[in-house]
Amino acid sequence: MREFATCVRQHGPRRLAVLIFAIGATLAVPPPVTAALDGSTPMLCSIAAVLECDASKCERATTDEADLPNFVRVDVPKKLVTAVPGGKQTTIKFSERLDGRLVLHGGENGRGWTATIAENSGRMSIAVVDQDHTFAIFGACVTP
Repeated sequence: MREFATCVRQHGPRRLAVLIFAIGATLAVPPPVTAALDGSTPMLCSIAAVLECDASKCERATTDEADLPNFVRVDVPKKLVTAVPGGKQTTIKFSERLDGRLVLHGGENGRGWTATIAENSGRMSIAVVDQDHTFAIFGACVTP
């Protein structure tokens, strides 16, 4: 209480009232609401790690070596996954929400893929399977 009285004497009651109002206004503003990572809105996902595997071993690869984009836009309502940049697209054939995860399936050109995105953290895992090799892809998604 003594510090309060000293503050009022040094800075005056009007300045203190402005400070209290500013602090109160800051506390009254709710934090920004981010859209859910449940597939209801488009997401931007970054690819952080890629493993390329065959029947005998797995090796870490860059997105360039694996011919993958650094980012993809996932738009479940439109059923599209789009490379950013570049615009190359693949269709989401099936999607569902299961145990706090968004699960997506698709495939083309003899390959199938499945992706999961954790709704609470945005963590993403993708498996792409082909006749003689697979890719394990890890990253994270946000709502832009």
